[in-house]
Amino acid sequence: MPSYSQEINVDVNSNDDNAFKAKINENKNDQVKYMATDVANNGAPEGLNADQRLAFALRDFLGPANMVLADDGPSPSSIEQPMPFIDETVDTEDLMQSEEEPTQNHETDEVLNNAACRLRRWRAASRKLRRPRIINNLSAEDECNGVVKTFNGGHTDLADRLRSLAAASNMSASAGELLSLAPPPPAATAPPSPGCLLTPSLADQSCAEYFGSSPECCADSSGFKSNNTAGVPLPPPGPRYKLATEGALRVCCFQHTRTVVDKILGAKFFRRWETHILSLLEDHVVSKTPSGLLERPISYSCMQEVYCISRWDPARKYCLRIVMPHGSLLLQANDAYTRDQWYYSIVWRRNIIRYRNFLTKSVRKEVVLKELKNMVDFAMTTPLQDESVTRAPLQILTDLLSENKDGQDWEEWAENVTSVAAPLLAERCVNGELCALLARLCQRRPRSAPLPALAPPVRRVLTRNVDFGKAPTARQFVRDYISALSAHNSGKNLVRRFVQVTHGSGAACPHPRAAPNLASVALAAIDDRYREDCSPHRCDDSELEVLCFADILEHMCEYDDWLVVVGGVLQPVPFSAGAMKCPRVAARLGAVLERLASDPRCAAHTCVAPARAARPSPPSWLRVTAPSDPALSLPHKQLCQLWGDMLKTLLACCCKRKSFLQSMSKHLPDFVIVALTEHPAALEALCLMLEWEVASGEQTQLEIIAALQGTELGQRYYKDLCERQQTLQRLQAQGGPRRLALPVRATDADVAALLDAGALGNLECLSLAFTSVTSACAHHLIKLPSLRYLNLWATKFGDSGVQLIAEHLPRLQVLNLCETPVSDKGIEALSGLSSLRRLNLNSTKLSAEAFEILRQRLPQLQEYDIRYTEAW
Repeated sequence: MPSYSQEINVDVNSNDDNAFKAKINENKNDQVKYMATDVANNGAPEGLNADQRLAFALRDFLGPANMVLADDGPSPSSIEQPMPFIDETVDTEDLMQSEEEPTQNHETDEVLNNAACRLRRWRAASRKLRRPRIINNLSAEDECNGVVKTFNGGHTDLADRLRSLAAASNMSASAGELLSLAPPPPAATAPPSPGCLLTPSLADQSCAEYFGSSPECCADSSGFKSNNTAGVPLPPPGPRYKLATEGALRVCCFQHTRTVVDKILGAKFFRRWETHILSLLEDHVVSKTPSGLLERPISYSCMQEVYCISRWDPARKYCLRIVMPHGSLLLQANDAYTRDQWYYSIVWRRNIIRYRNFLTKSVRKEVVLKELKNMVDFAMTTPLQDESVTRAPLQILTDLLSENKDGQDWEEWAENVTSVAAPLLAERCVNGELCALLARLCQRRPRSAPLPALAPPVRRVLTRNVDFGKAPTARQFVRDYISALSAHNSGKNLVRRFVQVTHGSGAACPHPRAAPNLASVALAAIDDRYREDCSPHRCDDSELEVLCFADILEHMCEYDDWLVVVGGVLQPVPFSAGAMKCPRVAARLGAVLERLASDPRCAAHTCVAPARAARPSPPSWLRVTAPSDPALSLPHKQLCQLWGDMLKTLLACCCKRKSFLQSMSKHLPDFVIVALTEHPAALEALCLMLEWEVASGEQTQLEIIAALQGTELGQRYYKDLCERQQTLQRLQAQGGPRRLALPVRATDADVAALLDAGALGNLECLSLAFTSVTSACAHHLIKLPSLRYLNLWATKFGDSGVQLIAEHLPRLQVLNLCETPVSDKGIEALSGLSSLRRLNLNSTKLSAEAFEILRQRLPQLQEYDIRYTEAW
C-alpha cells in the first residue's frame, strides 16, 4: 500500500441509455482516496503501470479480507489467499516500461494480473446489469468524524454483490452497505442444498463451549462462562413456526421453462388460480380435493428449488414458488407468516428426505460425516419448533449408530458420529434407543469417548422430569457417562466438576429434578455392585468404578439446597450390607453423615433419626452407626464421634423431648459407650433420662449413674443434675402461690430466675400473656407439675415449646394459644393432653384437617376457639 494518497477515477459507461447519463456525469469526477492504515502497511512495489496500480489498490476484493475505508474509499490489505493464474496480454509500451524498471516477483505479477482481470469482469458485470451507479457508490465519500471504518464482506466476489444488490432493487446503497452485504434472507431465496451449508467445523471449537465435563477442560475451567452462541449454529432471528401439516392455499401452475415463467412473473400476469386444501405428508404434498392442477401428489424429490417471491404485485403477494422439472408451482397464502410457515415446512421435509436417503445409502464414511454435519447445521438453524423437527434428525443419527454395531471399528465410527452431532445432542432430548447406543460407547471406550459431546444430553436427562422406572436406558446412560469420567487420570476432579456444573453457579439449583435424579443414579450403581455381596468383604480394584458414585453423594452435600434432598433420599438407609462393609464406601458415607449432622436445619439433620412411618428394616442412620453393633465399617473412635455429633444436633434443635428419648431407650448401651468418650451430647442425654424418668428400673438408673461418674466431665454433668433435682423438690415442698401473672416486659430469663428463686411448687395458674417469652422457657415450665391453667396469648411460643409441655404437663386443663405462631405440627401434639377442657387457637396456623384430628383424639374438649383460622 503506498504511503501517499492515490486518486483513481473509475469511469464506467454501461450503455447509451439517456436515463443514466446524467447520473454518470454527476459521479464521474468522484475520487477514491486510499489512505495508509495500520491494518495494511505493506507498500506497493515500484514500477507498476496504471492498470497494475489500480488493480493493486483494489486487491482486497479478491479474497475474504477485511475492507478498510478511509474517506469512504476502499483501502486494500494483504492478500490472504493466492488467486489462480490468469493469462493476460500486456501492451508493448507497458512491457518496455516494465523492462526498464526493477524485476518484480512472479507471485506479485500473478496477483496483479488476476486483479486487473477481475476488475475488467466487474466493469462488464456492472454494464450488463445496467447499474452504473453501483461502481460509483463504491467510491462515494461518507466520512464520519475522520474515523476509518472496517467492513467484513459477506461475499468474496464483487459480481455476487452486484447481483444481490440488483435482485434486491437497492439502487441507493452506500459503500459500506454494499461491501457488507449479507446473503439474501431465507424468505427470498432457496435454502442451501445438502453439502453446501457453511458453518464452523466442530474440530475448530473449544471443548469448554460444550461445557466442561470434558477431560480437557473440567479441571481448569472453573471460572469459564459458557457461550451458547460460540461455535453452535443458531436459527435466524424472527418468528418461530410450527410444522405445517394442512391448510388452504391458492395454487397456480405453469408448464413452461424458467425463462418464460420469469417473464410472466415480471409481467404480473396470471391465468388460472385454484384453491386447494394441501396436506404435507412424509414423502409428498397432496390435495384433499385432488382435481385440476393438483390431481396427482407432488413428491419432494421432484422439487428442484423452493423459495419465496419477495417482489410481487400487491394483488398477487405472499407467494411461494416451487420449481419442478417441467414448470413451476406457485402457492399463495393469506399473510406472510403463513407463507413462511409453509416455506420452511416444505424445505424441512424436502431436505430431511434427501439427508435420510443420502446418509443411509452412502458408503464412504468421510462423505457421511460431512453430510451429517450439514444435516445438524440445517436442523439447528431452522426456525421450526415441532416434535417431529426434533425427532427426525435424532432418528437418522440413531440409524447411523445402529449400523454394524458388532463390527470391529464401531467404536471409532460412533465417536466420530457423536462428535459431529454434538450441537444436535446439546439442544435436543435423546430417545431411549439413542441413550442405549451412547451408553454402549461409554462402556467400550471410556477413556476416548467424546465426553464434551455427551455432557449436554446427560445434563438434559438429569434436569428433566425423567421417570427412570419407565426409561432405564436414560439412567444407564448417565451412569456409564460418569464411569467414563472417572476412568481418566484426573477422574476425581472431573466428577467434582460434573456435579458443580450440574448444580449451577447460583446458591440454589434452578432444576428441582437434578438432585433426586443424580442421587438415584448413584444409589442404583452402588446397589448393583454390592447387592449380592454377602461374603466377608475384601477390597479390590473392581470397586474403583463404583467409588465415583459415592463421591457424587459426598460432592452433592457441599451444596445447601442439595443437602436436604440427599438426606431425604438416604432416609431410611437405602444401602445394602455389602456396601456399608466396604471401608472406602463407608468413609464417604461418613462424610455425608457428618455434613447432615452439622446442618442446623431440621429438614437436614432429622434425616439421621428414625422416621415415624419408617419400617424397622431398613434402619436409621443412628442405628447403622451405633458403636455397640455398627453396620457401617468405620473406626470405633470415628463412629463414637459421628454418633455423638448426630445426637448433639438433634437434642439442640427439635428432639429434646421425652418421646424421642423413650424411642432411643433401646440404644442405652450406645449412650453409655459414647458417654465414656466424654461426648457432651451423650452425657446430656443420660442426664435427661434420669431427670424425666425415661429410664425405668433401678438397675438401669444405676448403670446411667455409673456411666456419668466414670469420667470427669460426666461427674460435673451429674452434679448439675442433682442440684436441679434438689431445687425442684424444694419448690414442691415449700408450697407458694397458686396464681401468678408476669408483666408485659418479662422474658425467658425472667421466667427462669423466678422459678429458681421462688417457692412455686403449688402453682396452678400461670399467665404469660403479651410477654416476650418463647419456646425456650418450656424447659422451666415443665418443672411445675401442678399447673392447670396456662395463658400464652400473643407470645412467641412455637411448636417445639407446645410439644414439650404436652409431654410433661399431663394435668393441664386450660390452654390459651391465641395469636401465637403455632402450626399443625405443635397442635397435633396436644392430643396427648387427655385432661384438656378449654383450648383457644384463635388467629393461629390451624388447618381444618388438624382440627378434626384433634377433636377425635380429645373427646372431653368442651370449649374451643378457632376463629380466624382455616378451620373456622
